[in-house]
Amino acid sequence: MTARKKPLLPGVAGLVLILILGILHLPSAVGPPAFLSLHGPEGKITLYAVGPAQWRVEAGSPQDQAFAEGVLDGLDAAPLLILRRAAAYGQLEALVGPQAKEADAWARERLAPVIARAWEALDAETRSRLEAYAAGVNTAWRMGIPMIRRLPSDPLARPWDPRDSLAVAVGLALAHPGWMEAEIAAALRRLPPAPRAALEDPRWSSATPAPDVARREAAWRAWAAVGVAPELGLFRTCQEDTGIRLHAMAAPVFPLPWRLIWVDDGVRLRWPGIPGALARIRQAEGAQLEPKPGPGDVLDALGELSVRVVRESGESPLWAWRGKDAWPRCAPPATPDREALLALTPEGWLQRRVHGMLARWDGQLDAKSPSALVYEVWRWELIRTALGPAVGEENLRRLLARRPAERLRAAAQALWEAQGNEVRELKAMAYRRALAEIGRRYGDLHTIWEWGKAHAAPVRILGWPIRAEIPLGGDESAPWPTPVDPVRPFATAFWPALTVQRESQVILKIAPTPVWWRWP
Repeated sequence: MTARKKPLLPGVAGLVLILILGILHLPSAVGPPAFLSLHGPEGKITLYAVGPAQWRVEAGSPQDQAFAEGVLDGLDAAPLLILRRAAAYGQLEALVGPQAKEADAWARERLAPVIARAWEALDAETRSRLEAYAAGVNTAWRMGIPMIRRLPSDPLARPWDPRDSLAVAVGLALAHPGWMEAEIAAALRRLPPAPRAALEDPRWSSATPAPDVARREAAWRAWAAVGVAPELGLFRTCQEDTGIRLHAMAAPVFPLPWRLIWVDDGVRLRWPGIPGALARIRQAEGAQLEPKPGPGDVLDALGELSVRVVRESGESPLWAWRGKDAWPRCAPPATPDREALLALTPEGWLQRRVHGMLARWDGQLDAKSPSALVYEVWRWELIRTALGPAVGEENLRRLLARRPAERLRAAAQALWEAQGNEVRELKAMAYRRALAEIGRRYGDLHTIWEWGKAHAAPVRILGWPIRAEIPLGGDESAPWPTPVDPVRPFATAFWPALTVQRESQVILKIAPTPVWWRWP
């Protein structure tokens, strides 16, 4: 019998994916121009492309600055503007499919009056900047959207309106951690004092539950999956050598979900669809980072919108940050519990074979490693076995999205002991469950298991039915995990990262990324 040859490509979808990737590498003529000189509302503006998703802007007034940002977003981030606007008006299903149906229903019911009230509450200066930004977007769209920045369609099919920026801001407000932290706080009250204290976060003591939390969470997950909303909290940060690494937590989609502009001696991290900055990094000794909108940023005037969407009492800490000294180190993946796993007594033939494999393992979390898969799924089952029954699967997902996994494992063991159980029993039970789960998903032959099959990062192109997955090594302690998926809890992402070194040298890093992918 002759062996059947494997197809070189998965049918038409593979051919289309290669075509799209080829387009990404065409000359820059199909993308935005590298230099633009235009007249804004009050004077001349100049735009220079200085790197991937990075531009230098020269403008003489706030209105001209907003106009320039609108031109940039209209040319360079049109898919993001169209998607984010469509989501806020309940039209996302037309672009991404039925997975957005529930989110669309919530948006149509909940958000239209919020946007209208927020517009009425804005001061004249903020309205003026939103109008200048809208004029910039529409100027760019009249020039023609570059070929690789187009979507198949625009459900609203109209020019950009100043109120549309408020609609885009809803995505930021939806990423406010307060509503999820309120649910976590309620779940933690069921725990004994020691594990509860290990998981409490006093920064969110004033958070109050949202009345529609289930629908809100469904909308956030649908929006975050396509870059409409960022991950909860907007950023994750860690210390790296003499500087910091800042990860803007938004879905790994084409095009890049955020943009950088250089103005004078500083860098501004922007969310396309809204003028102004999410965060500012100044060129000053000490790498000063302002983790919130600066004076005059339109986002600074949109705090009321987040309060209206979130319905949280007290001040809205949408941009709440810890001090730099509290940021974790950007540590490489580690396997601190390897010896504890090897110390377990194998039960049955499969555990004995897997134990022999683990004994020869070098401890590296490589994408091709079956031992890495066993180790990581076992550590996940430690948390799930002890904490899951106490807080429920839904709240466990929320804890995994908001707390470091090491804290959760420590709390799980403390809870297990508080219930009068032996920690060794917990580890053995988690081991049995881990091997059963891996066998169910990837087959019973342990030698063909691979960590990267579970720990994969999706690559998608907005508005097109093109998706790919890249197997990755590493673990959940890396700064770029995704919101926990109950079906695929180990899925990861290519989180874009800014590295700010000593004396504010700013470097854009895409971490990690396949070598063939070019972030526009």
